[in-house]
This record gives sequence, C-alpha cells and structure tokens, in this order.
Amino acid sequence: MGRPTFFRQRMLTQTASLEAKGLFNYLVSEVRARREVPLEEAILLARDIQDYLEHNLLDRALGEIEFSAINGRDNHQKRGRAGQEEKLVRLEVVAEEDIELMSEFGTVAFHQGRLARLIEEAWAQGAILDGPRLCVLFPETHRGIRSLLQALWEKGAYLPVAGMKKANRDLMQDLRGVLVIDRYLGGGDLTAIRRELAVSISRWHRWWHDFKEMVVNGGRQVRQLPRELGTPVEVVESWRKLWVRHLEEDPSLPCRLGLDRSDLRRDGQGTWSRRAFEELLCQRHGYSPAAAEQMLDELKDLADRLNREQRSPGAIVYQAVSDREPAGKKLAECELKTVVLDYVVPDDWELMTRDNTQALKWSRLVRLATQARAQGATLSQPDLALLLGLSTRSVQGLLKAHPNVVVPTRGLVTDMGPVPSHVDKIISLYMDGYTETEIVRRTGHSYDSVENYLLDFARVAYLTEQGLPVPAIRKVLGCSRRLVEKHVNLYREFSGPDHAFMMAKVRRLAEAHPVKKKQHAKEE
Repeated sequence: MGRPTFFRQRMLTQTASLEAKGLFNYLVSEVRARREVPLEEAILLARDIQDYLEHNLLDRALGEIEFSAINGRDNHQKRGRAGQEEKLVRLEVVAEEDIELMSEFGTVAFHQGRLARLIEEAWAQGAILDGPRLCVLFPETHRGIRSLLQALWEKGAYLPVAGMKKANRDLMQDLRGVLVIDRYLGGGDLTAIRRELAVSISRWHRWWHDFKEMVVNGGRQVRQLPRELGTPVEVVESWRKLWVRHLEEDPSLPCRLGLDRSDLRRDGQGTWSRRAFEELLCQRHGYSPAAAEQMLDELKDLADRLNREQRSPGAIVYQAVSDREPAGKKLAECELKTVVLDYVVPDDWELMTRDNTQALKWSRLVRLATQARAQGATLSQPDLALLLGLSTRSVQGLLKAHPNVVVPTRGLVTDMGPVPSHVDKIISLYMDGYTETEIVRRTGHSYDSVENYLLDFARVAYLTEQGLPVPAIRKVLGCSRRLVEKHVNLYREFSGPDHAFMMAKVRRLAEAHPVKKKQHAKEE
C-alpha cells in the first residue's frame, strides 16, 4: 500500500507545480488579487476569461501548432504521405487539461485525452490524422497509440484515424462530447464517465455549459448556435436529438438539472464578442460596467504580449522557471519566463518509425530543454513529461540512457539532484583549452548555455579572489550554495601553473561582465 501511495503523492506534487505555471492559475491568482471572491468563484471566472482569450484575442492558443493533416474526414485508405492531399489544421499539442487528467486519473488518461483531443480537433476542421502523423505529434509507437485508442473505441468514442480497421470503425458510436452528456443524463456517475472517456473537469464544464445553451436557446437555428458556441455543428445536432430522447423519458429533467433557466448568452453574438463577454462579466460575475471595461482592456494587453512572441507553425509558448532561480525557492516566488519551443520540426519525420520512437523522444527532449535554457529558463522533468506526453519515469530513463550528453534540466542547472554535475564537465573542458564550439558538441548544450555557465564560474572566481565568503557570493549571484561551492572548488583545482593562461582568460571574462556594484557593496 505504501508504494502506490508514495507515487500518487509524488504525481500530485508534480502536477501542482505544472498547474502553478499555467495561464489558468495566473488568471485565478489575478482574479483573487483584484476581487474578494471565494476560490470557486475565481475558478469559474478564470475559466470564462481563458475561453474568451483563446477564442477571441490570441492568434493561437499557447500550446497550439499548425500541422499538415489529411484533407477530408472519411479517408480510411492506407497511403504514403506523398500520395495524400493535405490540409493545414491547428492542433493543441499541449493543454492545461492534460495536467488535470494526469492529476485526477493518472498518466494513461492523460495520454488518452491528448490523443483524443488531437484527433477531434483535426476532424472538426475537416481533416483526419493517420498513424505516422500521430506518432510525430505524440512520440509513441504505432502499437502503443492503437492500444490507448482501443480502450476509447470500445467505449464508443468516435475517434477516426486514417487506415484504421473496419472492426474498430464499427465500435465508434459518437463524439466524446455527446457520449459523456448522454451517459450523464442517463444517470451514470460523472467521475466514472469522465475517467473512461478521458475527459478533464474543465472540458466537461465547457461541454455542459454549451449543452445548457443549446437547451435554453432551442428555438435558434441549428447552424447559428454552433458558431456562437464554438462547437462543431454535428455535436450540437446530436445534443439536440439526445435531449429530445431524454426529455421524453423524464419530463422533469429540465427542472431537476436546472436547465429551465439561464443567465448566459441570449443576444445571438456568442461569448466571443467583446460586448457579449462584457455582459457576461456583469450578469454572471457581478462586475460593474466600468470594472468590466477595465478587465477587457487588460485582457487585450495580455493577449498582445503573448501574440508578440514570434513562433514558427510548429512552435508552442510555455511558461518556465528562470534559470537564475536557485534550488529550494518556492515556485510562487520564482520568476517565470515565457519561452518559445519548437515542438515539431521537419527532422522529426526522419526520426519517427512505427515501432521505435526513442530517437524522436530524445531529440525532442534535448531540443526543448536546450531552447528553454537559451532563452533564460529551465524545464524540470515534470515539464518535459508534460510537453513530450510521457511519464517522469520515462524522462528519467531517457536521460540515463544518454549519460554522456548533458541536458540542461532545472535539476541539473540548479544542482538539485544527486547526479554528476554538468558544471564540472563544461568548466573542465574550457580550462583544458577546448573551444566553445567543441564544448557545445561534447555536452549537447547551446552556445548561450555554455556562455552562461562560464560566466557564472568567472564571477565566482573573481569574487573569491576578492575575498568574499561563499554565503556572500551566493547572495550576490543568486545561485545555490552548492553551485557556488562547486565553482569555488573548481577555481582552486585550476589555480595552479598548468592552467594559468586559461585562468587569466577567466579573469578577463569576469572583468568584462562585472557584478552589479550596488549588489556587491551591499554584501560588503
């Protein structure tokens, strides 16, 4: 009993750290800082705000990429990529609902939910994904992906994949957004339904909210309502049919479920127009017109900042901890940096095979960690697990399988864990006369990362020669004590005559990038 409990607690701790860095948590914190409302109300408001941001203000959701899928929804023939007509679609490869599923139901549900979302998003845009494309988007073998989807197909989920067997196509009944509401109205346990269909709590709230809108605005044309809800017309049509069926079986259903009234959209513009969202803030959340106007202006400013992040079609935006933050500091007090990460690049297609995706996983892991480090941030192992769609144990396995390559994870950069330090290797290579280009090739770090490590060492060496003790150096530079002590030991190791020339270069580097005088003076 102890071992499963330990792993469960560790997963909850890891997912809490991921949630703390997400946009949704930021919005909840901002709401509570500005309005004295209970946490539950802040969550409801933040959910509405995030929907408005993503549907109306952001050019692309933070975890969304543009990807070439197969044009058409009913293409079930197995063909090579060269013989397929393609269509560019937007797919959210990383979403905060992934963290919810991981926290509530575990890694398998997280994997199933991400795969289902990718397939449904492509289908909603008139396209379909096949096995190779899913392997590139979700670095798992073809057999592994089929196993994850098989459990959902057997529950009736409509998740079409190009080239799938007819027997599996016959298992599919309807889209998850229809099945989960149908089974809930039929009296099923909501948590059990969500678990078997890999539906997060936030996605459930969104579907349930839109379903209620369909019920309340039943007289509106079926083609108009989907545009207002941002929901595929097929889903709204299926909701309408299942509502009629359940209503015939239980006429008291509207009153019992609170569906005989609504304080939501009625103006025919949908939530995503500025005026409609302003009315929602006033009517649903008690904002004054002036406060609602201010909120909308601030959301526009936030969206403008996020939209300024230049990214390629295959890149995502992610919040990571600054590489200057020491170990042991509370995450709530850490500086977060917005980084742009290339999730999918053309070389990924060359690394992907049906039966082995280890090369793709490793290449993507190194790329994401190195790109984050080059932008002044670090990714933890839970960060990498979320981004890659893996468990933290799988991430650890990849790192152990490549002991000669130093990946700049947060644990290594801040020396949190009991692993051989990359600092020793980089500094030793430099002091032995290797160029930065050779160090980059040998360690797997970017040029920026190597320069940062050398600069840290040079500053510690300089301050040590100035007579500052380790605690003072730690405070001046903002590094962990362990890292400072490691640099001091390296300085002493390389202070002999054999390395006099390179140590002179280190001193010149420190002099060219001096520590801020006011910080230094404060310590003295």
